[in-house]
Amino acid sequence: MTTLFVAMQPASNSLAKPPPLQRSGTFNAYTANVYFDPSSNQKDAYFQILKDQKVVYRQQATANGERFVIGTLYDDDPDAALVTMGKDITGQGQPDLLISEWKGGANCCLILHIFEIGTSFRKIADIDAEFGDQGPHFVHLTKEPGLQIQIYDWTFANWHSDFADSPAPRVILRYQNDGYRVAPGLMHTPGIDSKELAARVESIKGASKDLRGAWPDAEIPPQLWGTMLALMYSGHRSAAWQFLDATWPQQVKRMDPFRRDFKEQLETSAYWKQLEHSAE
Repeated sequence: MTTLFVAMQPASNSLAKPPPLQRSGTFNAYTANVYFDPSSNQKDAYFQILKDQKVVYRQQATANGERFVIGTLYDDDPDAALVTMGKDITGQGQPDLLISEWKGGANCCLILHIFEIGTSFRKIADIDAEFGDQGPHFVHLTKEPGLQIQIYDWTFANWHSDFADSPAPRVILRYQNDGYRVAPGLMHTPGIDSKELAARVESIKGASKDLRGAWPDAEIPPQLWGTMLALMYSGHRSAAWQFLDATWPQQVKRMDPFRRDFKEQLETSAYWKQLEHSAE
């Protein structure tokens, strides 16, 4: 009787109700469907891509609260119309599909999945935009077909500061040689606004005037290395180091260890490794 009773129990765990279909998009022979329950915090969300009504790709959530969206994360995103299903995102003359993956949680994390949905189907790229959900944008910065992707380098997130004050320099990615790569030419600025830079020097000096001690305990304002990063990523590395010399509080010791620590952290950035040799 015990054996019979166990056998008759419903397999509730294995037959859990799937999340509802939230949105569907079509282009020619392709259909994209995203499934998630807005009220659920379980990792049951998924999306699938069908060609001629046959599933050619499926991806399941791996984290609680994760969800997928066709196109940009928000419908009112200013560049949402640029990446509707079937648009040529890469500039290769083929229709593409963007699926945005929001991992959930505070400040984290957005991944952009890009697929080619032409005569043949293939995944083109997974772009990890890391923290923030409104920073990444698709932009058109050249006269050539295709879009570029603007994201931010979060290598210095929580580095000697809280997240809210963490600097993240802008990065432009461009599709070339079968992949997305940093585009230094689209990031570099022709010159530096000397008046604005001088104002930043005075602002940081004013915020640092009461500091005492030595790095890293003196709580140097993160705007200092944030400005350095902005200069470096826009092609002005020499100016960044000059800015450090002009801004470092004279009463705070150990600038050389700061310089060393900053360099070590910068070297952990995959984007900087592609930019380093193009900066001044």
